[in-house]
Amino acid sequence: MKASPQHKLTNEILTENVWTLMRRLSLPAIIGMSINGINAFVDGLFVGQFLGQEALAAVSLAFPLMMVTNGISAMIGVGSSSLLSIAIGSGDIDTQRKIFGTLTLLSLICSLILSILGIVFAPELIGFMGGTGEILSLGVTYYRIMMIGAFFRIFAVAANMLVRAEGKIKEAMVFSIIAALLNIVLNPIFIYYLDGGIAGAAWATVVAMVVFTILSALYYIRGKANYEVSLRDYSLSPKLLRPILSVGVSAMMMQMMFFVQQVIVFKLLAHYGDDWDIAFMGSSYRVLLLILFPSFGFAQALQPVVGINYGAGQFQRVKSSFKAFGISATAIMAAAWLFIMLQPQVCLSWMMPDATFTATDLFDFRMMMLSLPSFPIFFMSTTLFQAIGNARVAGFLMIARELLLFVPIVFILPLFFGVSGIYYAAVPVNIIVLIVMAFTLRSEFAKLERA
Repeated sequence: MKASPQHKLTNEILTENVWTLMRRLSLPAIIGMSINGINAFVDGLFVGQFLGQEALAAVSLAFPLMMVTNGISAMIGVGSSSLLSIAIGSGDIDTQRKIFGTLTLLSLICSLILSILGIVFAPELIGFMGGTGEILSLGVTYYRIMMIGAFFRIFAVAANMLVRAEGKIKEAMVFSIIAALLNIVLNPIFIYYLDGGIAGAAWATVVAMVVFTILSALYYIRGKANYEVSLRDYSLSPKLLRPILSVGVSAMMMQMMFFVQQVIVFKLLAHYGDDWDIAFMGSSYRVLLLILFPSFGFAQALQPVVGINYGAGQFQRVKSSFKAFGISATAIMAAAWLFIMLQPQVCLSWMMPDATFTATDLFDFRMMMLSLPSFPIFFMSTTLFQAIGNARVAGFLMIARELLLFVPIVFILPLFFGVSGIYYAAVPVNIIVLIVMAFTLRSEFAKLERA
């Protein structure tokens, strides 16, 4: 008898050489995530090129607020993906059948609440981030439109994670690339040719997310998933909701902690610096995210491998997969890191073409990027803990990095170094987190050895 598509794919994840599996799954994930990174980068590029420094500063202030939306999609998507991968590995058919309906209903409820709050309180939120005058007005316009499309962003990203959770990295990549390329094409059309200004930039993203949503929904409606999906079961069953939220909250915390970090950073910039510093930091963050997205790709490819093998009780394979993915992600990060450390002005000038960067600007940027090579292992570690359902450790790593370490350090250093101190904070934080992470991984692997 011919093996079913799900059985064949699951068998490959359970038996294929981990390095071969890593190359096969990671490449499409890296391409997809890199396109998304370019997408976020290009948003800032077009705004900076066509609308100038004030518009770029406005988008930079709204950008951290979008982390809340990303956090909700991560909570639903990562929680559902972890549950699905383990269910596939253990053969839990009931969970596989109901997971899509639960994801859809959660996306609808959360996005509705988020949209109403975001639209109503947009002036207060952008003002709280440090926006005043024209920057405040532009930021409110941009953020309100983004909140109109909150459901499409949350559902599309979460559903795409569910596609990846069954090991279909290529299909997930194609959906992501189509949406990202559409956004890139629509940005100059809406901003410049249709004279939409900053509103045009926001609408370009929303339209792209609508298309992303349609593609994701059609995948399930047409029965493309390799497991039975109930399109009528939209309950919030405690059996599913509890593990989804348990694991998903730790993933949301990563985005929310980034949001907290960004709020503090931009508030400090408003206190110690000026509009230039806000625009420069916004550009620096977009470069940072562009470089990080390949690591996100490796982490996303790792998730089904860990989840399915863990569900099947193959714990030694979980450990060897982590090593293969972690080593490869770090090697690629090191190459990209070397380029931006040697040529920082090249990346920055894409979004701030008329700017003249001082030696201090470039030194600050390099300090911000100095510890980038440690990020892949951090992402792999949190993905590992989320994939095996160990939400407490994943959550601890997030809180330790952002609240316990970054917040006090980023408040202290500007007292001595001014604006530059904000850029320096990442270095000691990431060194400490790397040490803590090494101990937590050692402990987790020891448990798997004994299991």
